[in-house]
Amino acid sequence: RSLSPPPPPPPYPPPPPPLHHDYRVHSLLHSLQRSKRWWRRLIRAAKRAGYILLISSPLIVAVPAMWLFGDRWPELEDKVWDYLAHIIEKSGPTFIKLAQWAATREDLFPVKVTAKFARLQDRNNPHSWEETEAAIVANLGADWRKKLTAVTEKPIGSGCIAQVHEAEYVVPATGKSTKVAVKVLHPGVLELVEADMDLLKWFVSSLEVIPRVKYLSLGPLVDEFRALLTEQLDMNTEALNLKKLREDFQGHKHVFFPEPFYSTSDILIEQFIDGIPIRTFMTRDTKEKHTEAETDQRLKLSKIGMDAVFSMVFMNNFVHADLHPGNLLVTTAPGEDRPQIAILDAGMAVQLEPTNHVKLLGILMAFVKSEGYKAGKLMCDGQTNLSTEAVHLFCKDIEELVKESHNTTFFDKFGSYVTDICGMACSHRVKLNEQFVTMAMAIKVLEGIALNLNPELELCNEAIPVLLKAQLKSAMPGFYKR
Repeated sequence: RSLSPPPPPPPYPPPPPPLHHDYRVHSLLHSLQRSKRWWRRLIRAAKRAGYILLISSPLIVAVPAMWLFGDRWPELEDKVWDYLAHIIEKSGPTFIKLAQWAATREDLFPVKVTAKFARLQDRNNPHSWEETEAAIVANLGADWRKKLTAVTEKPIGSGCIAQVHEAEYVVPATGKSTKVAVKVLHPGVLELVEADMDLLKWFVSSLEVIPRVKYLSLGPLVDEFRALLTEQLDMNTEALNLKKLREDFQGHKHVFFPEPFYSTSDILIEQFIDGIPIRTFMTRDTKEKHTEAETDQRLKLSKIGMDAVFSMVFMNNFVHADLHPGNLLVTTAPGEDRPQIAILDAGMAVQLEPTNHVKLLGILMAFVKSEGYKAGKLMCDGQTNLSTEAVHLFCKDIEELVKESHNTTFFDKFGSYVTDICGMACSHRVKLNEQFVTMAMAIKVLEGIALNLNPELELCNEAIPVLLKAQLKSAMPGFYKR
C-alpha cells in the first residue's frame, strides 16, 4: 500500500529585521530632534540677547554721562531712569518680575529707581481686544456670550503675564450672574519667558565658574524662579493656588483671596475685587504729614500684611511668591468699618517639604533666641561637601552677627540679616536651600511694604506669636487649630 506524502508546512512570515537596526534608527532620530530643539533654543536666545543689547545700547553713553553731569543737569538722571524702565517694560515678563521686586526695596536701590519701577507693577502694555476675543472663543466656545456678558473691551489692568477684563459671569452651579475679572494670557509670552530663562541660566552658569559665586546656589535659585514663572503661565495653576490659599485663610478677618470660577491654561475667570491699591497708602516722602485716621489705617495695614506673610511661611507652608504692591488691594469688610487686604495674582507659590519646613522653623526660632551658632548648624545640615572647619567658621560668623545685633531682634532687621547671611554663605562656600531663600524673599518684600506704611512697626512683635503657634502645630499635628 502506498503512503501519501505529508502535507506541506504552513507558511510562516519572514523573520523581523534585527532589533538593533530599529534601535539605531530611533536613537538617531531622537538625537536629531534633540539637536534641532537645542539649536532652536540657542537661536531664539541669541535673538533675545541681540534685541535686549540693541534697546539698551544708549545706556552705554547715558549712564556715564549721568554720573559725570548729573549735578549740573538733574533732569538727565530722570531721563536715564525713565529709559531704563522703558527698556524693562519692552524686555518682557522675566525682567519685569525682577523689577517688581526691586521696586519695593528702597534700602537696596535709589528711591528714584524704585519710583520708576513701581509703575511696571500694573501698567504694562496690553494686547488687542481681537486677541482677547480669540482666546475666549478658543476656551469657552463660539457661544461664549451666553456665559460672559458685559465684557469690557478695554482691559482694567495689564500685567507682564496677562491682562484683565471686567465682565458678568453666569455661575453654572447657581445660574446666577456675578461680577468677575477675566484674566487672559498675553499671546507669545511662553516663548519669551523660555528664551529669557535660557539667557539667565547660561549667564549664571558662566558666573558659577567663580568659586565665591558657585556657593550662593544661584543655579538652583534660577531653576526655582523658572519653575515658578512657568507655572504662572498656566491659569489652571493659579486657580489651584487660589483654592489652597482660600482654604488656608478661611475665617481670617483681614486677609482674603478672590474665588476662582473657571480656568483653562489660557484664561481664568475669578471673583472681581473692588479695592484700592495698597500703593495709594504708601509714601516715599518720610516728611509727609498724615491725619490721625490715615496714620491709624496705615498702621493696621502694615500689621495685616506682615501677619499674612508670617502665616503663609510659618503656619501654612504655602507662600504666595509674588507679593509686590500691585497685587495687594485694600477693601473694607461688608457692613463693617474693618480694613481688609485682598491678595491677587497667585500664579507663583512655593511650598517646602515637611521636613524642610520644620528645619526652617527651627532656624528662625534659633535666631529669635539669639542662638546664632545653632541657626548656622541647621542651615548647614544635610550638606556633605562641607569641611568641618567651613561649617564651624560659618556658624561662628552667624553667632557674631547675632551678638552684634543684641539691641535688636532678628525680625526687626530681617532684610539686612538676609543680605549678611548670603554674604557669609558666599565667603564660606555654604550653599543655601533655594526654597528657604524664596520664602525669605517673600518676607523681605512684605517687610519693605510694611515699613513703608509704618516705619515704627516692630516686626518681632508680629512674628514671634505666629512662629510659636507654628511650632506648636508642628509638634502636635491634628491637635492645633487656627
